[in-house]
Amino acid sequence: MVHQARYIAGRVTTPDTELYAICAAIVKACSLSKVNNITLFTDSITSARQAMNPSVHSGQGHSLAVCCTLEQWFANGSRSITFVMVHSLFEWGPHHEAHEFVRGLPPVSVKRMATSLDSLCKKATATCLDSWSTMFQNKKYRGHNFLLLQNLNRGIVQPTYAKGGSWLDEEYPSRHMTISL
Repeated sequence: MVHQARYIAGRVTTPDTELYAICAAIVKACSLSKVNNITLFTDSITSARQAMNPSVHSGQGHSLAVCCTLEQWFANGSRSITFVMVHSLFEWGPHHEAHEFVRGLPPVSVKRMATSLDSLCKKATATCLDSWSTMFQNKKYRGHNFLLLQNLNRGIVQPTYAKGGSWLDEEYPSRHMTISL
């Protein structure tokens, strides 16, 4: 082991945390002398792609740091970087040890933690859905002629915002829901 470190990421989503870790690893590896090949093992290839994407996104600052660092690093000779996907479920030796090392950091209670745009959007969406579901229980809000639908578990179908989805699944009512009158 050459180096290990844990950093507080703040109130962020898992992909933001992965991007932060990839950025820290690349910046550190490029700072070591005589390093010509970097192999980065990750369980998030999506975050690895984001690390190389300087366009506007929630973790753009990390991506810009990676791109700037790699631009300078590649300018100094024949060098390469390789990303290898390692599923966390396999608990592969070095990757799992690093994962457990980082997870061992005790929770930090801070009044104003760093927050990513993605985590704010996730929180706003959850708050909106919770409010909408609560208000929908009131017949005055919902209306008296609204048809209540049940899923296969006999629960009332709840609205969703996920992936821009509509209230009803496209396959309604064939597989997922029954109509109760």
